[in-house]
Amino acid sequence: MRAAIGDRVIVEGTRPGVPPRDGEVIAVHRPDGEPPWEVRWSDTDHATLFFPGPDTHLHHFTGQDPNGHPQRPSDRPHTSAQTARSEARAKPGNPGDLGRRVASRREQLGLSREETAVRAGMAVPYLEYLETSPTEVERGALARLAGVLGTSVDQLLGGGLDLPPGRAGAAAHPVLEELARAECWDRLSTDGVGRVALGTAAGPLVLPVNYWVLDGTVIFRTAAEGPLATTVGERIAFEVDRIDEVLRTGWSVLVTGTATLIDDRPALAHLKQRDEPSPWAGGERDLWIRIRPTDISGRAIRTTDEPTR
Repeated sequence: MRAAIGDRVIVEGTRPGVPPRDGEVIAVHRPDGEPPWEVRWSDTDHATLFFPGPDTHLHHFTGQDPNGHPQRPSDRPHTSAQTARSEARAKPGNPGDLGRRVASRREQLGLSREETAVRAGMAVPYLEYLETSPTEVERGALARLAGVLGTSVDQLLGGGLDLPPGRAGAAAHPVLEELARAECWDRLSTDGVGRVALGTAAGPLVLPVNYWVLDGTVIFRTAAEGPLATTVGERIAFEVDRIDEVLRTGWSVLVTGTATLIDDRPALAHLKQRDEPSPWAGGERDLWIRIRPTDISGRAIRTTDEPTR
């Protein structure tokens, strides 16, 4: 199905009593007119990226009205194709990189692109385009996608990144439980971002670090002149947590132990070769510090209708 600017798109209602939806193609992305297209819908006057399904009909623009009079592709006065494209691509607020967030969340859940598209009621090529191209998605389609991925529309759009997590109210029936030692290690996984807590002359200090778990120890990197370099030989705490804003559940794991400097040449060569852990903050961080836990504990919040792990 190929379209040109000015063509009319009609989407038949999928349920009894639901009227068809129509709109005008205001931009095409491929020279041959193949989908996806940018369509301005008559019911909302908003433009979205659209990938046609089996319920879609396309009426080609002929350049004449039924009386044979010349007609513009758009009945919007003084609206050029370039202006239409700009309006269609405008995004409210700070939506973030939607495609990468969708793909990342899908991979976290172990879902294929095909499984995700089927569950969200959208075409697989449409989801592929969404994940790989900067675009705006119709709110209804985005809501279905968020439901399949177990998250919210705002999170997929990157909203709230400058705010602390967990701002939603508590679940109706939360349950707080202790995690067994093996579960704590499972939650720590092999790498991620955690927080190191240490005492200083000015008082307690907590700093985020990228970490790596190896042979029952937690490893992080720091700069020789940084505050975390002073942890060597000191007893410190390391904490990792995770929350689910949608389900209002979460967990935290606390590790305590003495920090030691990794100066064994074979061990250092192995870590440097793998570049693990890889600090997001960048810079020269040529000290590898290991925490050998003397104690590890954790807690989890779940709801009464959530199955235990």
